[in-house]
Amino acid sequence: MIQKILEQLPGTDCQMCGMSCADFAAFLLSGDLSPQECPVLQEDAYADRREALAALLESLKARAKSGHLIDPDKCNGCGICLIVCEYNVANDPESRRGKGPSKDAKVVLRIVNGRVVLADETLCTRLLQAADKCSKCQDHCPTQAIVLI
Repeated sequence: MIQKILEQLPGTDCQMCGMSCADFAAFLLSGDLSPQECPVLQEDAYADRREALAALLESLKARAKSGHLIDPDKCNGCGICLIVCEYNVANDPESRRGKGPSKDAKVVLRIVNGRVVLADETLCTRLLQAADKCSKCQDHCPTQAIVLI
């Protein structure tokens, strides 16, 4: 995901925003920065890239209501996210024991073919209005395969 965003940035690493383009792309993906915060990107020569970047960022937001972006190329299938997920632990005895969820369990995340997938994002506690926005799956992912936007 970051690579796709990076392709739409100027790529000058001018540091006018205070960081490299790669670092800026990561902050765009997380939603902590907006494209308007890149001075070079605001130049007329980059108008097409601005539009493409805006469309890309919008499509990423629409992907998962819970905010999960999962990069299967980075996931090593370790399952840490499964056992730190608040919903999985609260509703699946196997997850509470530090194991992967049982086959028929209703869970947010599960490992399929060695990669994490959103099994049912509607169960994610991030979608509850009154809840604190959990980020345990992202925080504990050793490969940074899960990004929450």
